[in-house]
Amino acid sequence: MDGKRDYYEVLGLSKGASEAEIKKAYRRLARSHHPDANPDDPGAEDRFKELTEAHEVLSNPESRRAYDTYGHRVPRGAGSPGAGGDPFGGFQDIFEAFFGDRFGGGASPFGSFFGDAGTSGRAPSRGDDAEVEVEVSLREAASGVEREVKVQTVKECAVCEGLGGTETRRCETCGGVGAVRTVRESLLGQIVSTQACPTCLGSGHEILVACENCRGSGRVAEVETREVRIPAGIESGMSIRHTGGGHAGERGARAGDLYVKVNVTEDPELMRDGDDLIHRMRVSFVEAALGTETEVPTLTGTRELRVEPGTQPGATLTLRGEGMPRLRRRGRGDLKVLVDVMVPTRLNGEQRELLRRFEEVSGEETYNGGEASSFFDRLRSVFR
Repeated sequence: MDGKRDYYEVLGLSKGASEAEIKKAYRRLARSHHPDANPDDPGAEDRFKELTEAHEVLSNPESRRAYDTYGHRVPRGAGSPGAGGDPFGGFQDIFEAFFGDRFGGGASPFGSFFGDAGTSGRAPSRGDDAEVEVEVSLREAASGVEREVKVQTVKECAVCEGLGGTETRRCETCGGVGAVRTVRESLLGQIVSTQACPTCLGSGHEILVACENCRGSGRVAEVETREVRIPAGIESGMSIRHTGGGHAGERGARAGDLYVKVNVTEDPELMRDGDDLIHRMRVSFVEAALGTETEVPTLTGTRELRVEPGTQPGATLTLRGEGMPRLRRRGRGDLKVLVDVMVPTRLNGEQRELLRRFEEVSGEETYNGGEASSFFDRLRSVFR
């Protein structure tokens, strides 16, 4: 334990850091030191575990208070909700008598003056959520794919089963209940309150031999490889939730959730617009004028497409049902082919002469520009 670094130093913070600053620093550092982001660095996993341990202690007000007082050698009971005197305890009991446990209980507003005022110790906290990112291609997002991800989470120690010690005994202070009752005199009479046991911290057990695997905390950081199913039709930025796949909660509380954030990479030939896909097809001005048969890429291969004579720049040719599958719905979007007419930029003398002769024998009826919609109108119709 003597070799452990200061938790504030691990997170790069001062002792006066706020809860928001602690959370922000952990997320920033965890992202850069995650084992997945450093596959060639054997020390990344240890650094990530150190960050996670520091965050676990400093993000909890009670464990942080105990750490600020005792450092890494925190005695049993220090930082407990029931440890030490509360200078405002009498007033708190009065409020609890009216409003229940910390204003959130179900006690009768007038029936607790001289009875049990409820439990002043907080309920076990649910575990924090965990998040990982996974990258898939557009075509994988269209068909759905399985991915393996590495997830680092805090789990209940398997050696001591979360008790924090390999040898324990029933707590003599609370008789194994995990809570103690105190009686106080107030302006309203005698009030009985229940608090977490200061000796066993609510576990009901006293630790005789601390667990070396978890250092007496009852929890350890572990890296697991999990299979994640990416559903067909998912969009970039969406997250998949796995209930209970996050960090372990306190004793008796459920684990947090795991969120898998999906990033869909760009495709060189197909651009996504919601459930539709857009392909920019380049044809020469001669092909646009005379018409041509060409091939366009789709999610499942190539498909022949007819370009009619006189097709204008920015025209949109639609292939129904060739787009992305609709997430959690039936059907697919469309593939919209945007025609990009190439105008020659390098002409030799013969080519120039041919174009001049073509212009001489052409009139307004050749282009029929009055009936065609503008280029910007056609381009606007591609995007919704």
